[in-house]
Amino acid sequence: MVTLPAYGAPRKHVIVDGNRTRAVHTIPLYDENYETIRPDDRMPMPFSTRNTCGDCHDYEKIGMGWHFDSSKNITDPGRPGEPWVLVDESCGVQLPISYRGWEGTWKPQDIGMTQWDFAKAFGRHMPGGDVGDQDDRAPDPESRWNVSGNIEINCLACHNASADQNQSEWAIQIARENYRWAATAASELGVVLNMASRLPDYYDLIDGPNKDNQWAAVPEVDYDASRFNRKSCVFFDVTRNPSNNRCYYCHSSVPRNVDPEKVWAWDGDVHLLAGLTCTDCHRNGLDHFISRGYEGQSSDPAYTTLTCRGCHLGDPAGQGFEFKGGRMAAPRPLHRGLPAVHLERLSCTACHSGFLPGDKTERVRTARANRLGVHGRAQWDTELPYVMAPVFVREAGGRIEPHEIMWPAFWGSMKGDKVTPLSLDVVAPIVTALRDAEAKAKQEAERQKEEAAAPQPKPEEAAPAPKQDADENAESGPAEGQTEATESGKTATTPAEGEGEGEGEGESLVEAQEEEIIAQVVAEETAPLVEHQVVKILGDLAAAVGSDQQPVYVAGGKLYKLAAGGAALTVTDHPSANPYSWAFAHDVRPASQSLGARGCSDCHDENSNFFFGNVEAASPLPLGPPVSTPMYAMTQFDPTLLAALDIQADLRTPFIIAAIAMAIVLALALLHSGLHGLEGFLRLFVATGGKK
Repeated sequence: MVTLPAYGAPRKHVIVDGNRTRAVHTIPLYDENYETIRPDDRMPMPFSTRNTCGDCHDYEKIGMGWHFDSSKNITDPGRPGEPWVLVDESCGVQLPISYRGWEGTWKPQDIGMTQWDFAKAFGRHMPGGDVGDQDDRAPDPESRWNVSGNIEINCLACHNASADQNQSEWAIQIARENYRWAATAASELGVVLNMASRLPDYYDLIDGPNKDNQWAAVPEVDYDASRFNRKSCVFFDVTRNPSNNRCYYCHSSVPRNVDPEKVWAWDGDVHLLAGLTCTDCHRNGLDHFISRGYEGQSSDPAYTTLTCRGCHLGDPAGQGFEFKGGRMAAPRPLHRGLPAVHLERLSCTACHSGFLPGDKTERVRTARANRLGVHGRAQWDTELPYVMAPVFVREAGGRIEPHEIMWPAFWGSMKGDKVTPLSLDVVAPIVTALRDAEAKAKQEAERQKEEAAAPQPKPEEAAPAPKQDADENAESGPAEGQTEATESGKTATTPAEGEGEGEGEGESLVEAQEEEIIAQVVAEETAPLVEHQVVKILGDLAAAVGSDQQPVYVAGGKLYKLAAGGAALTVTDHPSANPYSWAFAHDVRPASQSLGARGCSDCHDENSNFFFGNVEAASPLPLGPPVSTPMYAMTQFDPTLLAALDIQADLRTPFIIAAIAMAIVLALALLHSGLHGLEGFLRLFVATGGKK
């Protein structure tokens, strides 16, 4: 009897022999059933990275890497990093969440967020895998994995060197719930049509195309036949070290008030300007345990020498990676005149990274948090969350380093002293109902005001229009200047005669008016809630949280709850309102632009922003003056000590000048004494007899 190999089992026969030549990836495409894809197939499936890339590479081992393992059994979550942020502008919510359990974040399951919800919210900037690619999920009646398919690790998102790789298309396909099709569309191997989000929950691929409903058509791939050779193989321009452009999609951070006309003037990171790439420092092996670049991530010298100190100073332990001049020709910093204590209590990034601190922190926007990088007609970016930088924080090891920071804002339930965020499924309907009721009341008040202000016609002047004309108008559509219903349910004014002449101009005017109305409605629906609305919502939430709990709202570093009687708010401090921050290291400035390059007063001065700048707790709702914290509180320095250090810094230059002057005087005195001594010594050799 002949034993056949298991159907569809990846072979994984790749061998790394040390040669640095890039392998040519002219390979067949396999779908999720491990069937070879041919472009002329009827209704071909999207290719599967698990089976296509995993045919040679260990997909399971790669899936344990830093970018793909956040929801799994984590023994070491690592240094706190940028969280995912659940945002709802209408409800005033910005909540940092992470499966890693970093202090200050909430786990998705703690707020009723399922893996399906997580993938829907953040799949746009996820590289696949993780919660999107699990076969042992807990049953979830609200999920639609059977319709959408899994979000497999998108290897091409990082390793495709071709300019065709389009992560904006990835985000669009994720929004359409075309999960199994997203990698195919983003690689531009073909065009993906239709949306899985329109299919019914009970749909399964085995059912085939939905021919009875064109609107709810099954997604399909129209492959580019020119990409396939005669063996039905496709060439992928794959590189081991991803380009910087691949990293930027998820790891960009820019000031909020950036002038788009001045982007050309940015210099960027000094390392990139010198010709380095992101992966020169942020390296990894097949396990994809990427070097994050901070001290303490690993004791392996291969990692320790890829930190700032390790690269520029070498491995202090000298365990096989002892570079006297640093790695990759990194110059050895001299730090002339800098007291050694600074190197012990400050991270390198404290002086060299980010933009220089102003009199207060500034808002920044990040790719993942604010949905940057999705290009096209639609604007995907959001104002929330409000992230501030730079903030100098003393980290667990005792060093001061620059951070980005945000204050959580959420609706919660309070039992005893414990606060738990409420799901948006509970809060959003209450907020929507309140806004709708207030909008209707406002419209009714405006209508009554207009009726009261309008002049009343005399009885003889009120002549009804002929019924025939009204019927004709009804048949021919709205008259000039009247309004008609649009697809969105709003109204748009029909252009009068003579307006919009020329092909498409009338339609453009109607579309512009419709967009203006929709924009106005959206602005009203997302306008920040005010105090009386918060009071009303907390009152309505009381029934939802139960009699043994109290509804609260957390924002701007404070906790708000109903006062006795339920007609006003009380404000208190609470640990759940504490900010969450994470370190950053880029962009790195050259030494001439570092803090301290102009002297001690860069930091040790009463007007210095390093210690005495203000950190404002940015809140999505204007419920009071913003809470402001001095920077020295973040660095955990005693202001009295700082004042003493400032005095020392002020006196340092005069002290040095005085010391130099005294040294010169002392040197002259010693020279004078020396010359006298020399004179006395020389007199021993001069005859003095017979002279007066």
